[in-house]
Amino acid sequence: MKADHIDLHAIVKEMNEANYAMNVMILQEYQDALDTEITAKQTILLELVHKHTQLTVSEIAEKMKVSASAVSQIISKLEKAGYVRREINLQNRREILVRLDELGIQYFIKEEMVDRNVVERFYSQLDVEEVVTMKNIVLKLKGIVERELGRDKEAGGE
Repeated sequence: MKADHIDLHAIVKEMNEANYAMNVMILQEYQDALDTEITAKQTILLELVHKHTQLTVSEIAEKMKVSASAVSQIISKLEKAGYVRREINLQNRREILVRLDELGIQYFIKEEMVDRNVVERFYSQLDVEEVVTMKNIVLKLKGIVERELGRDKEAGGE
């Protein structure tokens, strides 16, 4: 049964506010373990490189939907800080490959530790069926958003 428009808006607003408040509390709890000096765009770039192991500047620009020069600026800052490194592609010497450097690798090790702790501390208090249902609903909603916005799975730095 579908909720009417007014009720649906109130329900979604309450859910989003609760999710935001929960995320703020978790972030505050784990802020010492997480690197809060990294910007949102830097985080997206790191996530992409982590997911794909290595990418060219043009591939990152395409996935982030920004210019190659904007990506180069982000990479320069992350490279200077030790999160990524650039290497010449030996198969195509005109291409530069971007990979995680030591701090980038450490960043994802810390993120995984925090994720595991959050699951053990909070999600484990739910029934497995509740977690599976929540996952299925979120994935269904993600599919609806992707379809409605006409975007592929790579859009937005997934």
